[in-house]
Amino acid sequence: MVSDFLTDPRTGGLLVRPDEFEAIRSLLYEMSGISLNQNKREMVAARLARRVRHYQSASIADYLDRLQTDAAEQQEFVNCLTTNKTDFFRESHHFDYLRDTLLPRLADRRRVRVWSAGCSTGEEPYTLAMTLADHAPQADGWDVKILASDIDTAVLASAAKGVYPDDRLAGLSPDHLRRFFLRGTGANAGKVSVRPGLRDRIAFRRINLMDEPWPVRTRFDAIFCRNVVIYFDRPTQQRLFSRFAELLTPDGLLFLGHSENLHWMAETFTPAGPTVYRLRASADTPPPPAARKLSPIALPKPKVEEHTLILGDVKATRGPAVLKTLLGSCVAACLYDPETGVGGMNHFSLPGASDEGKNARYGAYAMELLITAIMKKGGHRDRLRAKVFGGAKVLNVESERLNVGAKNAEFVLQFLDDEGIPVVGRCLGGTSGLQVRFNPHTGTAGAKPLAGKELPPLVVAEKRFGDELTQKVAEPVDVELF
Repeated sequence: MVSDFLTDPRTGGLLVRPDEFEAIRSLLYEMSGISLNQNKREMVAARLARRVRHYQSASIADYLDRLQTDAAEQQEFVNCLTTNKTDFFRESHHFDYLRDTLLPRLADRRRVRVWSAGCSTGEEPYTLAMTLADHAPQADGWDVKILASDIDTAVLASAAKGVYPDDRLAGLSPDHLRRFFLRGTGANAGKVSVRPGLRDRIAFRRINLMDEPWPVRTRFDAIFCRNVVIYFDRPTQQRLFSRFAELLTPDGLLFLGHSENLHWMAETFTPAGPTVYRLRASADTPPPPAARKLSPIALPKPKVEEHTLILGDVKATRGPAVLKTLLGSCVAACLYDPETGVGGMNHFSLPGASDEGKNARYGAYAMELLITAIMKKGGHRDRLRAKVFGGAKVLNVESERLNVGAKNAEFVLQFLDDEGIPVVGRCLGGTSGLQVRFNPHTGTAGAKPLAGKELPPLVVAEKRFGDELTQKVAEPVDVELF
């Protein structure tokens, strides 16, 4: 059973053995506190391939040896393996809370200090600066300073520069665009730059949250650390939040991401709003007593759904399930939302290798049908991840132009790239059919080559199905695939 697919055309065939992956996980945890999941081995291979090629290393083992003594490369290593996703006014209720609740408390002293810990490419600290410029303006005597930090030097440099493609600002109001940004012209057309007056309120610094001590000599009225600790284990989270508590003013607030909470640190923090926390005061209601350890109760295991898909099928599920299929030149796209446990699989083929514009509509329909089915189960399109299988050259054709499997594989990768859905696992191409098993609720998948006797009937069925679709493409009317 192949559970992680370690080769990828984009990685130049880079392999990461299990022992090497464990060494990488250990190094990243030591350097940054980030705890990589076991299913991230292919992601590691893809992201480190450029660094390995940079040194013309023969293997990951050679690269790991270099990391032991090369401090500059250690930073590049961390930069490669950190995740950076952010937007302007992301989780906008936090900025409303800052405006409506925190700033009125500070109106008498007109001084505010905010830390954006894990600022990525800068959208969060610039959103903070815009909010404070609107509601705590310097013209009214407000003393405002924002610290923006990240461990990744590459994204930090981008944040300090403050230049963005103009489509990144699509959600901002015309007033904010006019007051806080400059539109590029000539060679900079299609880009916008943060105005110096806004950028001057922010100090960008590289800070590793695992370092002790931090280069910080002030207390903060608000600390934004959103969607950062999801990559840390619980002991690391506890150390980090305890240190944040020491840097908050008595009325200070800690803002976390939508999937994070501090209910398990009730002795230190108490909820102040949705994913907003303040230090627990002596007058607060005491936290509930710790639960007594009880004898374990044997509960029945939940029933796991099993579904076998044939060519033309689409299936989405929520909760424990196994989706299975057999593939030759066809492709199965496995999509899942890691936060809700919703996911699904399709099994499709383009009608043929000619008239690609018409052919593609069938593939696009199959993909959109799958995405819609997942969304109906409660999945979110923006969180989808993909693993793709199949596309083997099992039909006896000499011309690569007529290689249906290659066309199927090329189509599904291009569709996912166009839709911004990351491909985190793949097993495409070759000359052997595959048996695929996918667990949508966990995102895990496995594939193994088909036995020799299983392949001929599959090839016959695919050829018959392909001939039928090709005939439908030639018809003048619009025919649905499913």
